[in-house]
Amino acid sequence: MCRNEKDEGAQTLIRELKVHFALATLCLLATHALAQDPLTILPQAYKLQFENDWVKVTRVHYAPHEKLPPHQHTQTASAYVYLNDGGPVVFKHLDLPYGAVTRPATKAGSFRLYQGLKEIHEVENLSDLPSDFLRVEFKTQPVNEKTLRGRFYREASPPGENSQKVQFENEQIRITRLVCAQGKSLRLSRNSTEPTLLVALTPSSLVMSEQSKSIELSLDTGQTLWITTGQEERLLTAGPQPVELLRFDFKTKTLSKEMLEGDHKHQHSEK
Repeated sequence: MCRNEKDEGAQTLIRELKVHFALATLCLLATHALAQDPLTILPQAYKLQFENDWVKVTRVHYAPHEKLPPHQHTQTASAYVYLNDGGPVVFKHLDLPYGAVTRPATKAGSFRLYQGLKEIHEVENLSDLPSDFLRVEFKTQPVNEKTLRGRFYREASPPGENSQKVQFENEQIRITRLVCAQGKSLRLSRNSTEPTLLVALTPSSLVMSEQSKSIELSLDTGQTLWITTGQEERLLTAGPQPVELLRFDFKTKTLSKEMLEGDHKHQHSEK
């Protein structure tokens, strides 16, 4: 075999090795990402409850004193809706300089806003109580994202009266706390461009009316209801207790998959 043939053979072998190495690297990265997906590796703690182009709702349950191995945390701006009175939970970050952060005790019916951050963390529930909450991810175009912060609590409403109070609003999202008194109806005013997610904060027996059509609904605490744009709804409490709901109105357009998967970085806050 002449020298030129040997050189060509060596170059071909090098190219093939590079291709195999690249494919192996891609497979490893894909497997690593899948392994860190909490919906995949921790189904007892994270369950997908609802998702469409606008929003993703994950139901989270940390058992008393449960420790969870490293997994990905969403980098999408979110609201955390707390479904029970829970104790402190520690989040130990593996890829960020500030290490562990302790989330303080939570109150049922409250919620917290979070800008979103790409990270990997472990979780430890320090309490004798479980921690149950919804993570409501906003899959819409962020505007003035730095305002997405703070905790918001239940407020007293007049007995026997309906209540609608906007607890947070920026250019991207509006969050309203609704109370529908026993035996009374509550009109949900609609915007032709803003779809709505309703989250039940109490067990809810409702009749939802749209024009001449009525639907009976029974929602457990934490269950959700999606209302598309252009619908005009009226809620009537059908059970013996008032109904409390959180209403999320989505004011901006949906994001592409590429935008949702892009890196988000900012200063961390408690979960």
